[in-house]
Amino acid sequence: MIEYNLIIVGGGAAGILCAIDAYKKGIKDILLIEKDPVLGGALNVGNFNISNKKNITGKEYKANLLNELDNCKIDIKLNTMVLKIEENNEVLCTSPTDGIEKIKGKNIILANGAKEGARKPVDMVGDRCSGILTVGMTKKIFSMENMIPGKEILIAGDATLYMIEKELQDENINVVGIITNDKNINAYGLTDKIYDDYTIEAIYGEGRISSVKLVKEGKEELVKCDTLIFANPMLSDGLVAMRSDIKLNPRTTGPEVDDKFMTSRDRIYACGNGIFIHDYIEDIEKECIELVENLY
Repeated sequence: MIEYNLIIVGGGAAGILCAIDAYKKGIKDILLIEKDPVLGGALNVGNFNISNKKNITGKEYKANLLNELDNCKIDIKLNTMVLKIEENNEVLCTSPTDGIEKIKGKNIILANGAKEGARKPVDMVGDRCSGILTVGMTKKIFSMENMIPGKEILIAGDATLYMIEKELQDENINVVGIITNDKNINAYGLTDKIYDDYTIEAIYGEGRISSVKLVKEGKEELVKCDTLIFANPMLSDGLVAMRSDIKLNPRTTGPEVDDKFMTSRDRIYACGNGIFIHDYIEDIEKECIELVENLY
């Protein structure tokens, strides 16, 4: 079995930062594992500012990180899904090229990042139709040449609206309304139709969504649209931790860590959006430096 001094699970901002910081500290035999075919994670679709000190987009930040990573001697496994961490810090993973394998790590860092909070099927009824998207799915559609998610869009929630507001404006898409319970919502000039404290009762459409029924204090309103986008808050991704019998934080859905970023299992650490959602990249940078300092 191959063994590394440090295995980092997740090749987004936190994972790459930890790898670079560990290499600079003199740690040898580092492995960075990423489930996607490219590094970067959420930075790959980040065309919005991620800093509180300077104006830099996620894509620009990723380019700078990868330039720095190129100067580090770090092994990288792409297209590799970590299933769980077994006893003795053995990482069970699978990939198209190597199949199922185990790799042992003296220290392991979980940098799984975040996932989207999606529609809760039990909260609403209606037809099974297309045109119901999350913000992440919407970003992927916008990244395709000559493609838009829809022409008449209703947005449910506003937590991640900032991630797509530029594309919506650039494509002159008609946002028919935003459903929110935030009294101080920033609609980015997309619409003046705010459905404050409304909830979705039903979704209608034959083939593709055609309307959504909203309810507020017994009052019903039918909103015509061809697309419904859920812009729910991001959640920490605790799936690998859960499979590895690592204690989760019920408030964040990610692994619970102590003041040294160690989880409930010895020599397994976690950081970044995988433990809670950070507002700015500087907070993640600081966290990664502190975690690496605690390794030895």
